[in-house]
Amino acid sequence: MSVIYQYIEHFNGKVVKIDKREAYVLDNFYYFILPTGESEQAHLEREWLASYLEQQNYLRVAKPIKSINGSFVTQDQDKSYVCLQAMKHPYEIKNSETRLAEFHQVAIGYPYMPRFISVYGSWQSLWEDKLTLFEAYYQNQLDMRPVSRYQRLLVDTFPYLIGLTENAIQYVQEINHETRFTEMDQGCITFQRYTNQLDKPFIFSNEFIFDHPARDIAEYIRPLLFRKDGKQQIVEILQTYEKTSPLSVFGWELLYARLILPIHLFDFIDRSSNYFDKEETYLNYRQMLDNQLYYEEQLRTFFKDNKIDVFKNRIHQLDW
Repeated sequence: MSVIYQYIEHFNGKVVKIDKREAYVLDNFYYFILPTGESEQAHLEREWLASYLEQQNYLRVAKPIKSINGSFVTQDQDKSYVCLQAMKHPYEIKNSETRLAEFHQVAIGYPYMPRFISVYGSWQSLWEDKLTLFEAYYQNQLDMRPVSRYQRLLVDTFPYLIGLTENAIQYVQEINHETRFTEMDQGCITFQRYTNQLDKPFIFSNEFIFDHPARDIAEYIRPLLFRKDGKQQIVEILQTYEKTSPLSVFGWELLYARLILPIHLFDFIDRSSNYFDKEETYLNYRQMLDNQLYYEEQLRTFFKDNKIDVFKNRIHQLDW
């Protein structure tokens, strides 16, 4: 418990578990000590975002607080930590897509452009950087001996991942000239990877990033693309979302571009970098690749399924 004392000098509360996270509770406040690799400025900007959301009645936001030494980030045994503070508040029961759309309607009203946590308008360069890093990683795997079944499969399928990424980069490059915007295409408070965080007891601001709302929508529906029966659910989710927050042509194009990028496969490779030799890693990756058949099929008919006329709206789609 040493880190909590750097934020609450005479802490005498209790420790509880909330949604698999450890929290310190004192005077109805919950404190979460989380590891961080980010700068002081990044956490300051997230504190501003969290404060804005609190003003808009999002009272469940866990926001960074400063230590007794006046900094957001503290050190303990050569590791960096940040402390988030929150209070529990009741919230309405509603479907997840409506909750996300309403959040975006509020979050897009944040009046400033963050400097350290904004990736708005930067997808092309970020994906190019990601591609460069993973190509280097691929070359390193080629030279390794001996290799596990997972590593052999990774090497065999990596050109496929590179091809998808290049397609996504080219698609974003083409829509950079799009002019069919609405006010919902401005920068917005979003999540690094949206996994229904708005449905949880607390909204963790350390997961905030400033980007286009399409980022969250894509990550929300991405898991359904792996499922044979996911198509109709995606249609219903997007229809419900648009009742609150309609997508522009540009929004639909950005959503499609982000779905082309195999983020799910790259994330898996990142998570598995220390588990080369485990058979479970191989089997999970094999299953993900098998599910790509459903994923590609749904992307092939994505606009048609959602009743978006690509010819009338002059929308480019991949020729799979």
